[in-house]
Amino acid sequence: MTRRITISLPDDVAAYVERTQGNTSGFITGILRRKMRADSLRARWAQLGYVVTDEDIERTRSHLAARAPITDEQHARNTEWLRQFDQDGSAAA
Repeated sequence: MTRRITISLPDDVAAYVERTQGNTSGFITGILRRKMRADSLRARWAQLGYVVTDEDIERTRSHLAARAPITDEQHARNTEWLRQFDQDGSAAA
């Protein structure tokens, strides 16, 4: 089941979505589902006593940005491994 809602996006963001995806609804849905999974994971970690802050995430992103990128083969293996933790069966790419 779906519901129709209307959102407003800044011109540059709307142009990016149209240029890269074409399907604005699908693009926004994908982004929001990733956010929902991340929030769910943070909540599970908090139940186990591990609190992940925005600063922790930013520090990790900075650390990873300084490393060499992984190969397509490594990415495919990582994505396949992540599928075991994904509620809906589609690991975030």
